Amino acid sequence: MLIAQLSDTHYLTDGRKLGGEFDTGKAFDALIDSIKRQPVQPDLILFSGDLGERATAAEYADLGRALRQFSIPVRAVPGNHDARGPMLAELPDMVKSTQSGHLCLLETGFDLAIIGLDTSVEGQPHGALCAQRLGWLEQTLKDLGDIPVLIFMHHPPIKTGLQAMDDMGLIEGRAELREILAQHGKIQAILCGHMHRTIQGCFAGISVRVAPSSSHQIAFDIRPDQPYRLVGEPGQYMMHLWDCENGLISHTVPV
Repeated sequence: MLIAQLSDTHYLTDGRKLGGEFDTGKAFDALIDSIKRQPVQPDLILFSGDLGERATAAEYADLGRALRQFSIPVRAVPGNHDARGPMLAELPDMVKSTQSGHLCLLETGFDLAIIGLDTSVEGQPHGALCAQRLGWLEQTLKDLGDIPVLIFMHHPPIKTGLQAMDDMGLIEGRAELREILAQHGKIQAILCGHMHRTIQGCFAGISVRVAPSSSHQIAFDIRPDQPYRLVGEPGQYMMHLWDCENGLISHTVPV
């Protein structure tokens, strides 16, 4: 199984530039072209948040039209720049809503089950997993039993050393998440975004793989008390190969 992971496009319409510098619309077009050129097309596309920059219906409509041309299943979770209402309205085939209104999802159409976790706190940069979302996850994992699982979410549950970004990481529910995940035993990896860099770590004994932005990156600077800086390093995305014998093998691909 081949999974493409896209993250942090921060798409803007009408040629607007993020911070007056980064043409995220042009970067997204280049991302789509790069995926088209892959000699082996993915079986599934996962979008780990911050699809749009302003969370407008127009942004999600544009993104949806571009992604649907692949005729490949796409599943998405919101990031801190996204909004649930417009995402659900414009991308109903890519997101799902729980009874609590969070955009968590379960995909069981493959040998590997896919869980999408909504870590968004609308209007805030940090992430959280409240009791409702944690309860949904715990029950979903119990229902899956021994089926191998891949989880994707926006905010990483690990500390990365980039202090300004870690300060707006997964702030609430981390300890409870660790306990729930440790009990399952079949989780192959946790895929995240948010950090605009390729980062690897471990949480509850599970590999965490953070995807870079397909538009622009955040400078590598681990000095304490430094603000984060957007930099024009090349856009990238990830390709994950999975089979039951080898587990998950991850590649970072430049746009």
